[in-house]
Amino acid sequence: MNRRQFVQASLMTGGGLLLSFQASAATRPASDKGKGTARSATNGEIMMGDLLTIAPDGQVRYRFIKHEMGQGVSTAMAMIIAEELCADWEKVTIELPDTDMKRFQNDRNGGHDTGGSCTIIYQYDVLRKAGATARQMLISAAAVKWNVSPDDCYADHHQIINRKTKSAVGFGAIAGDAASVTPPAEVALKADSEFKLIGKSRSAKLIPDIVTGHATYGLDVNVPGMLYAVVARSPVFKGKLKSYDDSLALGVKGVRKIFRNTPIAGLQRETPYMPHDIREGIVVVADSFWAAQQARNKLEVVWDDGVNGSRSTQDFETLAQKHALNKTAPTAFVGDANAGANVAAVRRTLRASYVFPHQLHNCMEPLNCTAHVTGESCEVWVGSQAPNLIVTELQRVFNFKEANIVVHNHLSGGGFGRRYYPDMAIEAAFISREAGAPVKMIWTREDDHLYNLGHLFQHMEYQASLDSNDQLYAWYEKEIRTYTWGAKYADPQLPFMAYEIPNIRYDFEQMIDDELVHSSAWRGVVGHGRFYSECFVDEVAAALGKDPYAFRVELLKGGRDVNVGDMYPVSGSRVLRAMNLAVEKSGWGKVLDHGRGMGLAVCPYGNSYCAVVAEITIEDKKLQINRMTVAVDCGKVINPSGTVNQISGGIVWSLTALLYGGLPIVNGRAVYTNFHQNKLLRMRECPQIDVHFVETNDTRPWGVGEISSPMGVPAVLNAIYAATGKRFRRVPIDINQLEEISN
Repeated sequence: MNRRQFVQASLMTGGGLLLSFQASAATRPASDKGKGTARSATNGEIMMGDLLTIAPDGQVRYRFIKHEMGQGVSTAMAMIIAEELCADWEKVTIELPDTDMKRFQNDRNGGHDTGGSCTIIYQYDVLRKAGATARQMLISAAAVKWNVSPDDCYADHHQIINRKTKSAVGFGAIAGDAASVTPPAEVALKADSEFKLIGKSRSAKLIPDIVTGHATYGLDVNVPGMLYAVVARSPVFKGKLKSYDDSLALGVKGVRKIFRNTPIAGLQRETPYMPHDIREGIVVVADSFWAAQQARNKLEVVWDDGVNGSRSTQDFETLAQKHALNKTAPTAFVGDANAGANVAAVRRTLRASYVFPHQLHNCMEPLNCTAHVTGESCEVWVGSQAPNLIVTELQRVFNFKEANIVVHNHLSGGGFGRRYYPDMAIEAAFISREAGAPVKMIWTREDDHLYNLGHLFQHMEYQASLDSNDQLYAWYEKEIRTYTWGAKYADPQLPFMAYEIPNIRYDFEQMIDDELVHSSAWRGVVGHGRFYSECFVDEVAAALGKDPYAFRVELLKGGRDVNVGDMYPVSGSRVLRAMNLAVEKSGWGKVLDHGRGMGLAVCPYGNSYCAVVAEITIEDKKLQINRMTVAVDCGKVINPSGTVNQISGGIVWSLTALLYGGLPIVNGRAVYTNFHQNKLLRMRECPQIDVHFVETNDTRPWGVGEISSPMGVPAVLNAIYAATGKRFRRVPIDINQLEEISN
């Protein structure tokens, strides 16, 4: 019995819920089954470029080459291409094609990788042109059919229409003729005023298949002759395998083979970016996951923990604090890099330290990968944010030729940056090669908590220097980070803010070699620690006796653009617009009862802007987060409902880190083993989340996947101070300290 069968059987014992789902799926028309998800090409479908096919019945399949991990990006991208095609949205389905480096991993189609809130940004023009090109080819074919000029034809609602005679032909009927039309080098795109899909809310295309069980995730893959594998990994980062006794494990019925993964283990920094770690351990291969797991439990293993075996989180954070006191050369500055030490100008200095610890990714679907290595070829079934990296790493590690690598990329139950890394595919391929069979490697939930990569650690040091007029004269910010990409130094950058301060300095130090878990990208990447700056802005405002909102308005000086060393300058006017909208919608400045408070935070991410106002209550010595008001400037919004979901999900993510996050380690070993310790925000704890979009004339969409996830923390921390006068400078917050506050 597989996972899906178990869930179905469990549901049937509870009543008719499953039966209603099954009936719904079974009674759908044959043409609708599989609608919205990956399907094999059927006879008669016509390729209209690399990203579209049109069937004789008019069904349009969009070939989604990025990764869908629950964020809904496949729907937004299908909307873009369908908009320019003038397609009937109900006749558009989504296909997940295999990874094709030559066809898709290029500037023409934008590549397979999904991350950094860049997917829509980089694909917007690609998709519009692809849809418009197919539209023009259909128009040209219809014009030939009617012996008229293409200018006498137009597309609308899945048809090509003759302007003069009002004759119409459906996409399916003319697609065969259109396929022989030479694609035009240039096409006219729609004016924004003509949009009928973009900007309108649409439910995610894949939802019907997900809830009826038609959608395929990595864990659902079943290959003929497939075996199962689990790995007993070193409990300590960089630990080594000393010895093991597998005599009892080999006695478990169904066990096929037990061996070391040493040839591929270790921290891989040879990759051009996103280095990955495979912990050394023992692989158990069996006929079933159950047998493999039972055998792993019977292994007798002796580990060499190495230097990390005697270290704990407290040791690491103490070392980070020492780094914070180191005097380093500035990474970037404006004005005088040493202005804070100018005793002739500085009359008062404020300081604070903030910590954002390692975090777990908490993907609902644990890591898994199925691989089949035969001779010089490798086939992989996985849910990956970067299948292109899997291809390049399989080439590097095993010397496979690109032409001999096939990657079937499936949906995944959450990615959050963790599924950008190719380690699960490298390990599965190694296991398959050693086992001589297709093998599905599965991480258990406990594996995910105990041995996985973690989000990077950040320790932030702040110093604000005030002059004799109590004006902010100098801002100093130092970040100590376990760097995500294995680099030794950060690029020259300033804090991500547009505040007008005469002298600003940013310093950076990495702690790559000292970390207790390999750092990786997490939703929001470096923003979580760096946006603590909004807490320190509040600290300065409080020291000056000023309203936090009014103080920010003063510092923005009407809104200027500031080059902080990033791809985009920070726009003070956009910061102001987002902040003003959040303040307006939240009722900032209203009289609050004792024990209640509001907090504000505003920051950019890429070329998007997010402002958050948190409203909280301290009652009966407990924290209640009542409402989060969010204002977002992300340029053109493709799918408003999907974008609201993204922003809301980021806030929930942030509040989880605030209340329950962290990856505590004792004697080199992760402490949390499952969700009973590593808790997630529950429905009853979730506040009302109101999302508002800033009105903009921007004609382009910008990223939203990560912008809100770092913002809930500083907004709530500022609200707690407003309610109680107490500062928290790290997450997760210690609820016991709140209990000391008397109402």
